[in-house]
Amino acid sequence: MAENIAETTENNFDNISKVAKVEVLLSVELGSTKISLRDAIEYDTGSIITLDKLNDEPVNIFVDDILIAKGQIVAVEDSYGIKVVEIVENSTEEN
Repeated sequence: MAENIAETTENNFDNISKVAKVEVLLSVELGSTKISLRDAIEYDTGSIITLDKLNDEPVNIFVDDILIAKGQIVAVEDSYGIKVVEIVENSTEEN
């Protein structure tokens, strides 16, 4: 039984290595809000849009529109980054 698990794990790593260099889109959702089209048209430079997330609430991390993790916004030198704080189990896997 242990040999089968080891073989399966090795096969999984072999399969992953075949696609490991494929580029995917990683995006972070800071929050969202519902607004009227009229309000959206009236936005201008300097407009502030209030989102539905609190300051310290985790943000969603997506890979090609699939939620994979939750994160925390962090400062990285003169930029921003995301610290992964939770890996999300994907319940939409196809069988």
